[in-house]
Amino acid sequence: MLDELSELKCNLKAILCTHGHIDHIGAVSEIKQATSAPFYIHQGDEYLVKSSAEYSQYFGIAPSKVPEVDNFLSSDDILTFGKIQIEVIETPGHTPGGVCFMIGNHLFTGDTLFHESIGRTDLPGGNYEQIIKSIKNKLMNLDNDLIVYPGHGQDSTIVNERKFNPFLT
Repeated sequence: MLDELSELKCNLKAILCTHGHIDHIGAVSEIKQATSAPFYIHQGDEYLVKSSAEYSQYFGIAPSKVPEVDNFLSSDDILTFGKIQIEVIETPGHTPGGVCFMIGNHLFTGDTLFHESIGRTDLPGGNYEQIIKSIKNKLMNLDNDLIVYPGHGQDSTIVNERKFNPFLT
């Protein structure tokens, strides 16, 4: 990631994480140290960040340095970086502090919503009823043409998820 930022001559303004699982925050400390960009996450997942070394061992991953959180996100926050506005949407369920980020007609869902699937809820802090409520009440009320970029796997759209996601139909 750092090589890509350098090659593109980008000035990283912030590190935004949809949730605190190790596969999403494992590189935050290194990136933060190299760029001085502040780290944003929902306070509901602060415990995951603080215990990331233990979770690394659980998944057989070499532990990384625990990143320090600079700013906590909450629903309806609008973050502005230059000309880019990012709307924060709280979507607990995969983790207690799960959030999605909407930028124009692009929705970054982390592990809340996948192409015709949803995030797992069997890990500590996961809650199936809560993730379904988050998706149905918050994400499925968004524009049909919104492009969904999950944390893993292929892209989708809100209309596709309304029609074909077996967890929602």
